[in-house]
Amino acid sequence: MFLYPDVRSMKKLYILLILILISCSASRKLADNSIVEFTILQFNDFYEIAGIENGTRGGCSRITTLRNKLLKENKNLLTVLAGDFISPSLTGTLVFEGEKIKGKQIIECLNATGIDLVCFGNHEFDHDQKTLQKRINESQFDWISSNVYEVHNGSNSRFLKYQNGISEEIPTNRIYTFSNQSGKIIKVGIISPCVDANKAQYVLYENIYESTERELNILKDKVDYIICLSHLDKEQDMEIARRFPKINLILGGHEHYNMFYQIGNTRLTKADANARTAYIHRVKINTNKSTKDIESELVELNSSIPKDEKTELVVRKWVNIESKIIREMGFSKEEVIPGEPVHYITSESTFRSKQTNFGKLVCKSMLATCDSCLMAFFNSGSSRQEDDIIGTISQYDILKTFPYAGSIIELEILGDVLIKTLNAGINNKGKGGYLQYYNVNQDSNGKWLIKDKLIDEKKYYKVMSTEFLMSGKERGMDFLNKNNPGIKNIIIPEPTDLTNIKRDIRMVIIDYLKKGGR
Repeated sequence: MFLYPDVRSMKKLYILLILILISCSASRKLADNSIVEFTILQFNDFYEIAGIENGTRGGCSRITTLRNKLLKENKNLLTVLAGDFISPSLTGTLVFEGEKIKGKQIIECLNATGIDLVCFGNHEFDHDQKTLQKRINESQFDWISSNVYEVHNGSNSRFLKYQNGISEEIPTNRIYTFSNQSGKIIKVGIISPCVDANKAQYVLYENIYESTERELNILKDKVDYIICLSHLDKEQDMEIARRFPKINLILGGHEHYNMFYQIGNTRLTKADANARTAYIHRVKINTNKSTKDIESELVELNSSIPKDEKTELVVRKWVNIESKIIREMGFSKEEVIPGEPVHYITSESTFRSKQTNFGKLVCKSMLATCDSCLMAFFNSGSSRQEDDIIGTISQYDILKTFPYAGSIIELEILGDVLIKTLNAGINNKGKGGYLQYYNVNQDSNGKWLIKDKLIDEKKYYKVMSTEFLMSGKERGMDFLNKNNPGIKNIIIPEPTDLTNIKRDIRMVIIDYLKKGGR
């Protein structure tokens, strides 16, 4: 015999199940409503507006395309650049409409990308005070700086941005507010320390750790998430993470290669220079439970990402200006220098860490201008090339590799000062102060030799170097200056003497290559 359930009981059970399902759905919706999501698009050390590797990677136009794609995913997007963009670049060294371009092209292109926030890098201070102020005023994006001040008329003050007759201080911290569709909001606090490399006289640098602590104390009760947009070396960034675990995310620059570290609760990332890559960070914050989740993705900006047409118009404008000026200077942008095929190791990651055949080429070209000089050396940071030069080598390759230009010089240097200089170069391994040299080497005991003879500490040696190194501005080499009694008979060519190729290191290298040098 079968027992049939009561129809009324079935209806009650059915209604109960429906209510449970509705309740669960409402709970899930309530939970979703408590989550606020935002995205960070991170770049750093950006100099080449048209991209690298013949325009197949990076460039402003691909930045715009990627940013627009992310905006469609989530309107809560913040696009940031972690310093070093106004300088250096070949275009920036050229004269246009009566004055050097000095980063004007970068600002116009970044304006076109719609970038939101930048911080100072050490190369923002390569140019004079007046030029930096122009570039800041021309920008249509936010700036931030926690530890650098402008020295003006004997006093220190915040850097300012002037627009439409109004001046505004560049703040030591910023707070951005993001919300979801239900009106739930979270606040993201940002601080920004900068390294004191190659210091400018018009800039005062506060201690990075003391300024960071101060800004975190200001933000601690005001925000839900803390980002450090930094331009420091890796060791300083990691120390920031260790000292200040309340920082959730460090978006770094200064090094030119990508990295990812998790130090306790703090994540540290850097992308590759020149927008070869970018980091995308997708952050979720549960406003009820105060939980924070982050997914970080390193993406390549290669030919699979199309160029934004509007931004590309700005890029092409400046590319055409550059080409015209180079022709007027007597250089041929397209001219390939005759000779055997080459494979010069010029990529920064290698060039700043070991002796390369390109460093040797440059030093040999310097020595070719001075028959009585015994050796040559220069700082690897004066060379700015993301890739090796393979196959042919053109005048444009040399121009791009040495955007700073600058004179090469003859000098006599005491043996003990030379040894101190070479040791300082070794200590700068991985940084721009690492020296490339020729006709000098170390033996198994670490002793330095010139042409296989130990350097005599009390003897003067005639050598070739660069005007920049003799300014004492390189890391750990402040003793290299004209006032050092261990340095004498410095010969610096006049920049206005167009007959002297030594006034421009690029002309020296091109001349050497044209004469068959390799």
